Amino acid sequence: MDANSLIFGSMAVISLALFFYLGRFKASTKQTDRGDRINWSMRKFSLGKIFLYGLVFVSAIALVTILI
Repeated sequence: MDANSLIFGSMAVISLALFFYLGRFKASTKQTDRGDRINWSMRKFSLGKIFLYGLVFVSAIALVTILI
């Protein structure tokens, strides 16, 4: 093993340990039960619009690659 493997391997282990240690803590009720929360159940775009935007985006990329 070289120095890079030891350094980045130890960074990965330390990061995972820190992530799992901090994952034990929960937000307070003041943070979770507030009035201005985002309504995640409401859809901003329908699936048809997402498909249409994706189709236009892919077509534009294809057109640009053909022209270049």
